[in-house]
Amino acid sequence: MATLSPIAPASIEGGLYKSQSVTSLLVPQQQQQQQSMPSPRQDYPQPQLTESMLADLTEESKRTGNWSRLSDLFEQAFSSPKDLVAVFRSAQRDPDPSKGSGLNQAFVEAAYATLKDMPYDMQKKVLKANISVLLEKRHTMGGKGGTSSSKDDVRALFVILQNPLLEKVTTFVLFAHLLRCVAALGDFDHHCLVNWLARLEKASFEALLRRIQYFISVRLFPPKTEDLPPLDKASWWVPNAVKVLALLNAANNQCGSRAKVPYTEFYNHTIDSLDLLAGDILQRDSETQMIIMAKRSLVAGVAKRNQPSMDMLFLNITVRRSHLVADSMRQISAKQKDLKKKLRVTFEGEAGLDMGGLTKEWFLLLIRSVFLSNSGLFTYDAKRSHLVADSMRQISAKQKDLKKKLRTFAFHLSVIASCSVRVLCHRLLAPLSWASGTTPVCPVTLTDLREVMPELAHGLYELLRHQGDVAEDFGATFEIAYTDGAGKNRTVELKPDGRSISVTNANRQEYVAMYCDYLLNKGVYSKFRSFYLGFHQVCASNALILLRPEEVEHLVCGSPKFDFNELRKVTVYDGYRPNDAQVKWFWDIAINMEPAKQAALLLFITGSDRIPVGGMAEMQMKIVRVNRLEMLPIAHTCFNQIMLPTYKTKATLTERLLLAIDNSEGFGLE
Repeated sequence: MATLSPIAPASIEGGLYKSQSVTSLLVPQQQQQQQSMPSPRQDYPQPQLTESMLADLTEESKRTGNWSRLSDLFEQAFSSPKDLVAVFRSAQRDPDPSKGSGLNQAFVEAAYATLKDMPYDMQKKVLKANISVLLEKRHTMGGKGGTSSSKDDVRALFVILQNPLLEKVTTFVLFAHLLRCVAALGDFDHHCLVNWLARLEKASFEALLRRIQYFISVRLFPPKTEDLPPLDKASWWVPNAVKVLALLNAANNQCGSRAKVPYTEFYNHTIDSLDLLAGDILQRDSETQMIIMAKRSLVAGVAKRNQPSMDMLFLNITVRRSHLVADSMRQISAKQKDLKKKLRVTFEGEAGLDMGGLTKEWFLLLIRSVFLSNSGLFTYDAKRSHLVADSMRQISAKQKDLKKKLRTFAFHLSVIASCSVRVLCHRLLAPLSWASGTTPVCPVTLTDLREVMPELAHGLYELLRHQGDVAEDFGATFEIAYTDGAGKNRTVELKPDGRSISVTNANRQEYVAMYCDYLLNKGVYSKFRSFYLGFHQVCASNALILLRPEEVEHLVCGSPKFDFNELRKVTVYDGYRPNDAQVKWFWDIAINMEPAKQAALLLFITGSDRIPVGGMAEMQMKIVRVNRLEMLPIAHTCFNQIMLPTYKTKATLTERLLLAIDNSEGFGLE
């Protein structure tokens, strides 16, 4: 599956907005402003169209059916950047272009609403006027990308980007040139555009996003009836569109918790049929690393004149079910050099051959024992069903080491782990900015705290919004009180002599920032540092920078949402046909199970109770006919295969299937 998703921070050549954060483009802000946008021009022509005139002429044109006067005014307004800005310029004082566009956005939206109501021949005049603006812009650029532009040029491009007529395929040549002009702007101009886009109304933002996504889809898969240039002669269309999408994505990210759209809206599912391996990019990267490590071991063994064996190619672990954690800790610690090889697990005293199924089972059993036990690295929040880093407890170095490697093994070996560490954890694993030195520290905010401690975050929000005297009404000081793992009450000062410093209206922002930083960074620093280093010891993949934290969580943890109707569509049969009674009974039972039982059934068949990226439609499952009625259903988790006997009644099938599911650990799994 391939999904097109421009992820910020981006690093795309050709003048694209490429810093790691929006604010970084402002340092030093004054110097950049001097190098990019010139001082405001005061010689704007007298606008021939005003907001009040637009309302009156629109009403008159609809009543009389004569749009000629309004059409002429539109054509004149859109004929040059200077005229365009003169019409839509805000009456307020010219703002800093890095903060506001200086345009009357409501007027822009009203004008485009009127334009959509005009006859087609009138609309064509406006489109031709847009071409004049782009030609003038291309002339001033001299055909070179990454150049700085005047403030009015950027404003004009911003207005034209919102033109709803550009959603028609017949206008795509014009739209392509517009996108190229926007993509070729300089860094500071892109920074301004990002800020302006972030201030758009949600509906306008969504419309622009849909327009660009549709442009990409049609360019890659053009309808036969439409006359578009050959793809080989317009290869620059899609790259420039993606660069502009990256600007929208940066603007969306800038809005934080008030994002205009979910990040998934930047996926282009039309291109899923292209074999770009986007859905498997981490798996492919890890497989390459496994092959490299196996080859090195084989070559080293031959160099020492050792007899080559298959064991050289794998990380072999043999464990006892009764001592699962201890055996795993000992063997992982003893085989540090083999951590990037493909894992092969053997349960002592069992005859199972690991073709992937035993590895899945080992992960699931071990993760449940370690992550969900009272061991100190994470605290399980049963109310929200996720794990939170515990900043108040101490654990041994061996426990840290095992946990970090377990999590990373699952990532490296493409096993979907059955534990939910919040998105914040994955954000910290790949921070967008770094503190000085070698230890990564991700800046955190109250929004991050709300993700893991919503009640506490709500209280801090109330403190920030409080209208009265904070010192008198809250009586808080710069310290945190908590109960440690031994049940003792303790306090931590957020700054030197913090217990004697009152939280006031003047310093409450600092207090909240330090509170969040302690809980999410300083309080878990030593534990998370081990976790971080272990993660990157096994999964040092450049593919990580392509993904958002939410996407990393999805890849590692899978999806908890089950849709057995989708799984039914992609299931294949051996000995059965889809219309056989036993097959119909099986699916009727599975579809009508409670979610917990559905998860147990999925675990029984596949070795994991999570759904991979792409949903159940991406899974491959096989139902095999077995004529021995005395048998219980048997699963081959390595191949997502269930051996289903030809039971005579649905009741018998239900009873036997549930019995197999409830007693499946180490039983009937191959």
